Amino acid sequence: MDTQPSPSFEPVLLDLTDPKDYALLVGALEEYAGEMAHRAETEDQRIAYNHLPESASEADHWRAQSERAQRIIDDIERQLDANGVARRRVKDEQTEDGEGHD
Repeated sequence: MDTQPSPSFEPVLLDLTDPKDYALLVGALEEYAGEMAHRAETEDQRIAYNHLPESASEADHWRAQSERAQRIIDDIERQLDANGVARRRVKDEQTEDGEGHD
C-alpha cells in the first residue's frame, strides 16, 4: 500500500532563462530560509529563558520550513545545471552535424 500523499499539483519547470528571475527567486527563498532559522533560534531562546517545556516550542516547525526552502533552492540549482548540460549537448551535436549557425 502506498502511504505517500498524492501531490496537490504536478511538478513544473520554471522559466529561469533570465538570470534576474533566478536571482530573484533564489534570493527570496534564501531570505525566507534565513528568517525561519532566525525564528527557530528565537523560539529556542524564549523556551529556555521562560523555562518552558520543549513541547511548547515551535522551533522544530520553523527549522523544518528553513530546511524545506533550502531543498527547493537545491532543486532549482540541480534543474539549472541539468538544463545547461542538455543545452551544451544539443549545441555540440548540432556542431558535429554541421547544423551550428553561430
